[in-house]
Amino acid sequence: MTFDEFAFLFKQQESAIQQLIKLDLEVKKAKDDEKKGKEAQAESIRNELLKSDPHLYYHVLAVTSKDSANNLRSTWAKKNMLVDITKPVWNGWKIMNIPVLNLSILPHHSFAIQFTFELEKPYISRDEQEFYIIDNPVRKDKISGLPYVTPSSWKGSLRSALWQLGYKEKSEQIQRIFGNERAVEEEAEFRKGRLRLYPTFFNRKSLEIINPHNREKRVGSFPVYFESVPVDTKGVFLLLYIPFDMVGVNKNETKIQIVSDLNLICEGLRAMFTIYGFGAKTSSGYGIAKPDLTEGRLILKAKDIEAGKKEEPKCQPPEEAFEKYLNEDGSVKDKFKGGGEAGLLSNTEYNERGQQSGGGSLREFKRFRRWYGQYGEKWEKELRSMSSHAEWPTWWFESFDELLNKTKEIERALFPKEATK
Repeated sequence: MTFDEFAFLFKQQESAIQQLIKLDLEVKKAKDDEKKGKEAQAESIRNELLKSDPHLYYHVLAVTSKDSANNLRSTWAKKNMLVDITKPVWNGWKIMNIPVLNLSILPHHSFAIQFTFELEKPYISRDEQEFYIIDNPVRKDKISGLPYVTPSSWKGSLRSALWQLGYKEKSEQIQRIFGNERAVEEEAEFRKGRLRLYPTFFNRKSLEIINPHNREKRVGSFPVYFESVPVDTKGVFLLLYIPFDMVGVNKNETKIQIVSDLNLICEGLRAMFTIYGFGAKTSSGYGIAKPDLTEGRLILKAKDIEAGKKEEPKCQPPEEAFEKYLNEDGSVKDKFKGGGEAGLLSNTEYNERGQQSGGGSLREFKRFRRWYGQYGEKWEKELRSMSSHAEWPTWWFESFDELLNKTKEIERALFPKEATK
């Protein structure tokens, strides 16, 4: 089915491809006064091909005209050096929006760690697409097309970071957190890990260019492109720890394991994000995040402690006049979404249909748009948090170092007698 589609697309653009090859040959032979005109025609055809399926047309050109293929890829690379891909994906779908977990249905002493991080170095991974215009595309979600880190990739990177910190792969603690290896021969030895990781989506992509140099000439001749998630892009990380195998076990022993595992996981998170990296080419420094975090929180399901009282980050609630633009859950009504800032109507769009849809003046809507861009997502999270089934002790943090300090507070809360000795 896929190849039938490729054949159909190629047939549609066959004449354009032939014309592009011809123009690229003529550009080489043309004089200066003719070259600009022919190059402009060729560039126009490239732009049209890029709108449809650049990856297919590049591979078609690669077997017929190397120069035309390289020219098409160069045009594509210029357009993809830094791209915000939120808007074309899904109107109203927020990649930074992760639901509040309901820990009440999980065993006691389950915990969740969630925070928003920002890349200090680009993130690179490997996709599995059949056709792509470069050899090293970043991995993308098949439905949305957004670059993302899979749960299995997070798990592998975290485990690798702990290994580099000196923790042994086959230790009892590592196996109860991550589960054992697939190579276990005896079925009775199989063990499921307590850790659950969630995918992280990004809303930007770019290109990294590596230009290998000839040792004799000391110049690069063939740049290698790596698709990446660029520096300063934000993502949301979320993990869940479920001690399912400790149900009915001595409570004190459970607490000892939870504290030990929490310390190890937090130590591994700091190492993975700030030292060893995640994704591909980490040995070259890729996949590193900044040490400062936002909206970091650690939630522990425990009824027997009073520590860690929730101190919510400040969120400015919407003005009364803004309520007309919002649904009850804090999300924006569909009729006020558009191509402007924060995914809302632009000034032009609002003038065309905003007031007819029940909105106020343009000046009021501008104020609402500024508020929503700054506080909208936090307000939605706050509303969901208020409607959650149970409130569990929550520790807020703004860096990986602070997260590690919170684990000490939790240990003192779980073992108050030992802490007072």
